[in-house]
Amino acid sequence: MLTDDPRTRLEILDQPESLRKTVERETSRIQKIAEKIIQAKLSRLYLVGMGSSYSASLMGESFARGITELQVEAYRGYEIEYENPVGLNKSSCLVAISFSGETEDVVSVLRFGKKRGAFTVSISGPEDNTIAREADESIRITSLDTKAMIAAHLTQVALIYLLIGYLAKQHDGAKAVDELKPKLDELIKKLPHVIAEEEDKSRRLAEEFKNESIFYVISAGPSFGLAYKLAWTELTENVWVHGLAQYSTEFRHGIVEKIESALPVIFLIGSDPSQTDVRRELETCKRLRAKTIVWDARDFPATDDFLAPFYLSIPMSWFVYYLALFKDRLASDRRYMGSVIPYANMKSLTEKTNLK
Repeated sequence: MLTDDPRTRLEILDQPESLRKTVERETSRIQKIAEKIIQAKLSRLYLVGMGSSYSASLMGESFARGITELQVEAYRGYEIEYENPVGLNKSSCLVAISFSGETEDVVSVLRFGKKRGAFTVSISGPEDNTIAREADESIRITSLDTKAMIAAHLTQVALIYLLIGYLAKQHDGAKAVDELKPKLDELIKKLPHVIAEEEDKSRRLAEEFKNESIFYVISAGPSFGLAYKLAWTELTENVWVHGLAQYSTEFRHGIVEKIESALPVIFLIGSDPSQTDVRRELETCKRLRAKTIVWDARDFPATDDFLAPFYLSIPMSWFVYYLALFKDRLASDRRYMGSVIPYANMKSLTEKTNLK
């Protein structure tokens, strides 16, 4: 089997620095963007991304529901063009999210939103890119690797939280962002230790499950966006095994009928109230003798309920990294993306960004 994947390892290790540098660099810009949105009396926020970026959008949508009366909705790329929502107009803001800034669907949606008169904001990586150039306002992620999809994800989530948080503060008087920001800063300091501590445990788990070809992923609340990412953009896309994410409240109305002895089921359990339902379904799977993997917020430093998924993502990333290696492939490789399916033209790992 292969023993290392330098690109993916770099991405995992770079997460604390990517978060720290980006948050330091972009917070004041985000506050100014929020002021513009409120001053323009925009009442709807559309978060649009694909894959990991859509996962970040889902987490942002969940965060928004509890702190603002502004309507915040997450969409997958072209989906918003197909639905053509009446609310996408000059009274709304469209946030286009793509690390490369060249994702076909997201570029198209950005232009679609502009034609409808929406105020547009981009969240993208450090390279010059289309959505950063064409959006009314641009927020940029700092990372070592210009293809750093793993490091980019947590940073995307943090940026979306800050944008929604500052909007809620100005629109609703909500103080959630004032409470979240110091907890985010503290989490960033603790992440290197968590990353180091979780590697070997995840390697042993990956070895135990190396022969599996399908995984169900169950979660709810703020962590469901993470479950979506794990199932679709990591297990399926990166490891080439079948991953299926399901919200825990649907468990008894769906895949419970397929749960059987030795079937691998992964549980992501946050610290928010949804944990009660997720734990209930975990017990159900144990009774049905499924093989379970549990990543639980209780096993990590206490933090805000919406930041708990940041910790859960660490063992998840290491598990995917080693599962791919045990299957004799690199998680950073693609079979069809970029060849059969044209995709973003991003620089190689050796062409580092000059952002500091």
